[in-house]
Amino acid sequence: MIICQPPIRPKNPHLQSFLASSRLRLKRLTQNPPFQAAANEVKITTPLADLQGIHSPQAESNHLVVLIHGWEGSAQSTYIQLLADSLYNAGHAVFRLNMRDHGDSHSWNEPLFHSCRLDEMLAALDWIAENNPNHKLSLCGFSLGGNFALRMAAQTTQNLHKVIAVSPPINPKNSMQAIQDLQSYQKYFLKKWRRSLAIKQDYFPHLFEGHNWKEEQSLAALTAQFVEKHTEFNHVNDYFDGYTITPKVIRKLKTQAQIITSWDDPVIPVKDLSTIDRLPQLKCITTAHGGHCGFVQGLSMRSWVEQHIVNEITNEST
Repeated sequence: MIICQPPIRPKNPHLQSFLASSRLRLKRLTQNPPFQAAANEVKITTPLADLQGIHSPQAESNHLVVLIHGWEGSAQSTYIQLLADSLYNAGHAVFRLNMRDHGDSHSWNEPLFHSCRLDEMLAALDWIAENNPNHKLSLCGFSLGGNFALRMAAQTTQNLHKVIAVSPPINPKNSMQAIQDLQSYQKYFLKKWRRSLAIKQDYFPHLFEGHNWKEEQSLAALTAQFVEKHTEFNHVNDYFDGYTITPKVIRKLKTQAQIITSWDDPVIPVKDLSTIDRLPQLKCITTAHGGHCGFVQGLSMRSWVEQHIVNEITNEST
């Protein structure tokens, strides 16, 4: 494990976590920034699912960085847009990939999203590679997107040049408990999930017959009901096991991956790294402060991980 000490300010982990997604940080972008001006919405059609993406190509670049947002985020999340801007300005093409039922794609597939739908994300990565030949591919995800990035890298047949996961849940059961222990976080995630489920119900009301999801008052209870009604798993613990980052997952990596996380992350216990942090396929970079996906550096509102990722991708490209 590598411990870094970047000048993270403020040091409050909850404020850092709030700032990660705060729209205030988007004020630093120029009007119609280049990555947005070049952006094209893409519908990725595979036998498993139709997924939404936003591609910002660069004529002079042969390196494409695929970015994956966190749970109930999207390609338009603040941290995704700002990293896309930094990468694009550094000369890299960017593909912002939405998971099922994220962004504006709730009507595109009938079955609901869940965190074990890995195969369709792998199919989407294959589609991206096939439609961007002669490009080096790197993969970067935040929170649940970082968890997906690690699992995708372990299973894909694509030759990935860099894999970076920012604040990924390692043991989802422990992350759920951490959220449960913080009422403000539980309310936040419940509100976002309920909003997403309501949109889904408008399109596919029959999926929710006999499903009293609106009455559940805790994230754990709603997750248990969701797993029973909308997944193939018999128990919520089996579901959590399905997307836990285990040593077996890490050992399957074909290129070394990075995990970046903070010791004060309110929802991702850093102790969960202890099962995987010494494996040679993985570099774990930790900071004392940064909250969940924050790592913001003072009044500039820039995140330390943005330049770190740009440096890693650029060095890998040369």
